[in-house]
Amino acid sequence: MHMQSDTTETLTPATRWLVLTFAGSTTASAIASTFVNLFVFVVSGQLASLALFNGAYFFALTFVFYFTGYVFRRSSPLVPYRWGLVMTAAFYAILLVLLHHAAHYILALGLLQGISQGFFWFGANLMTFDTVAPSQRIRFYGINSAVGSVAGIAGPLAGGALVGLLPGLTGYLMVFALALAVYAATLAISFSVPEGPPLGNEPLRLSFALHRTIPLWKEAMHTLWVRGTREAMSGLAGVFLVYIATRSAVVVGVYSSVSAVLRMLGALAVSRWVKPASRPRSMWLGVVGMTLGGLFLFLLHLSWIWVFVYAVIASFSMPWFTIPNEAIPLDVMDQDPQVTHHRVAFMLSREMSLNGGRLLSMVVLMALYAWKDAPVMLVVMVVATSLAQGWVSWMGSRIWGRLTTPAEAR
Repeated sequence: MHMQSDTTETLTPATRWLVLTFAGSTTASAIASTFVNLFVFVVSGQLASLALFNGAYFFALTFVFYFTGYVFRRSSPLVPYRWGLVMTAAFYAILLVLLHHAAHYILALGLLQGISQGFFWFGANLMTFDTVAPSQRIRFYGINSAVGSVAGIAGPLAGGALVGLLPGLTGYLMVFALALAVYAATLAISFSVPEGPPLGNEPLRLSFALHRTIPLWKEAMHTLWVRGTREAMSGLAGVFLVYIATRSAVVVGVYSSVSAVLRMLGALAVSRWVKPASRPRSMWLGVVGMTLGGLFLFLLHLSWIWVFVYAVIASFSMPWFTIPNEAIPLDVMDQDPQVTHHRVAFMLSREMSLNGGRLLSMVVLMALYAWKDAPVMLVVMVVATSLAQGWVSWMGSRIWGRLTTPAEAR
């Protein structure tokens, strides 16, 4: 079992390779994923289709983890991680083939992307637990977020230029092809990450019983549910609203890059100044910033510039919430003496809770679109889910307080 520490350490070589391969996948995602949602909207012409695509994605992502845990139970987490890279590359290859015809396969495409990302994140989460010590977590997540943000600056700019300047869907074709190449390079880098222990043969149903044996895990699951509601909106809000207001993929690319710069600055600040004792204050700061930024979106009808105001405030604020928040489930996991043997069950429970919140958020958004097919529905969801993260910050403070209280005093 890992021991808690209030100090940060220099990243080990294994952790550096992990940062590098994650940076590669983040780069490929930055190049193309921003424009996948845009592509779905362009070929379908409907807000409802965009919500359906994302809803199918989160639905598949929610349940594929259990399939992955069973199929790869005798393998290192690196194996499903690599399969996730391969299948994500295949997803982009299919988009290259379908192009205009993709409008007829929105549901299937969303499910395919959810399955591929389920493989990827199942392996990635366990690789992080196996490789990164508790004393390195804040530093690792801070550096990983900052590196990902740097990669995210050039990707959207290049993608936006290609999509905006090339005729028809040619730009999308180029963007998806470029993503394929980066995913191939990331797959090669992943072979330098040391393999962790096999997933093991523990019953997958154990993930449904953890909250009974570890009371704090139930509270951690609740924070993941609520956190997931906001994460579902993050990939849609700014990009979609910018495109609706300007009809320019180039501006969408600029918006995404500006957001990446602010996230990078926020992540670096968190990595430098936030220690375990100050994590609750950091999370509250992030909640205030995300909510304030979301309120400015109600001014979008006056000028599209307000979306950029949202980007500046929310993007800088988000790492102050998300980076400390990542440690909540991991810190609770550390309290289990058998955590190494139970890590798969913990990750399954974690992802089921997180994706349950994401899926719930998308279902509510689809219901709102059915009631009123207008961009303001997305703005309402952004503000509502940002406010809800205040409860996560409060609950996180409670959990950390109980973790530092001797068992006999609880």
